[in-house]
Amino acid sequence: NAKARNKVPHYWEHTNIYAGTGAKAMYRLLGVVHMNPEIDRKEWDHTEESKYGLGGVRTPEQFYSTFGIDVVHKRTEQHLCRFVETGVMHNKFTPFLRKDGMGIDYSAPAVATYTFKDPLNGENGPEDNDDEEEEEEEEDEVEEE
Repeated sequence: NAKARNKVPHYWEHTNIYAGTGAKAMYRLLGVVHMNPEIDRKEWDHTEESKYGLGGVRTPEQFYSTFGIDVVHKRTEQHLCRFVETGVMHNKFTPFLRKDGMGIDYSAPAVATYTFKDPLNGENGPEDNDDEEEEEEEEDEVEEE
């Protein structure tokens, strides 16, 4: 099998032809998803951006704010996975699903003003959902809001 595989060209054989392409692609990707606000928009390729872009239901900035992602300082709120895995996120946003079935209605006031904050305030919590009491506390916090 190795002989057959080695008869075809390998991508690394032509890296000198495409030098710098990876950096350009990363600028483009981060630009399309609005994750590099420090980079001038003129510095990356906008070809077919509307075709392959993000749509217009909500801005990337609104998504980042809702889920505690700081693109300026390149940080995220901790324990976001726990928010998702425990079902807290599901319970919080299910009432705000769009009528067309295409995700969350970010125009709903309860969603538009929501920003995920680390429920443990940066402290290390128990590993991977092994603390049921903590999960119940998170659910109680959501119900109080």
